[in-house]
Amino acid sequence: MSIGDDGTAEGAERGAAALEASTGARLRKIRLDRGLSLTEVAHRAEVTKGFLSQLERGLTSVSVPTLLRVCEVLRIGVGELFAYPEEHVVDGGNRIDMGGEGVAEYLLTPAGTTAFQVFRSVIEPGGGTGGPYRLDTATVFAMGLSGSTRLIVGGETRMLSAGVSTSFSGQTLHQFDNPGPTVSEVLWVLSPPLPRAARGPA
Repeated sequence: MSIGDDGTAEGAERGAAALEASTGARLRKIRLDRGLSLTEVAHRAEVTKGFLSQLERGLTSVSVPTLLRVCEVLRIGVGELFAYPEEHVVDGGNRIDMGGEGVAEYLLTPAGTTAFQVFRSVIEPGGGTGGPYRLDTATVFAMGLSGSTRLIVGGETRMLSAGVSTSFSGQTLHQFDNPGPTVSEVLWVLSPPLPRAARGPA
């Protein structure tokens, strides 16, 4: 169990719930702004109407592939859901929701950083992305900070422990999880940053 900002496991749970609620509320606002119904978005994103309703109300977690499908239907980049740091010196980063179970992620670069984007993932034992996905970015660099993280890129398994790094195309199907008994951490560098708006025709 993660420890929250107030030093308790309960604080971590409250923080995760609040983040899911804010992400869901943002998705709901965008859906309504687009004039789309729950049924239409759920069908196109290949989820049930009930699941999407729970997601919008912050009552359930979502895998990374599913969150990216919802964003695609809503014509937004997943970067639109992020709260970007405003300061030049970032202390710890802003908590963001990229999907997954048992994963806490922190954005370390402000919105004005246009060449690259840096995240830190803290992954609980058994936690991970919930399936393979692609990112709308050219290059992903990953370096293990602690523990052991299993990264699968194009079907190839790459184990990341402290100080071990790897690079790959964001367009290659990939996923990660923590198969170990302790929390693991990974630093990610994406170049260019994840887009805030969908690319291609509306």
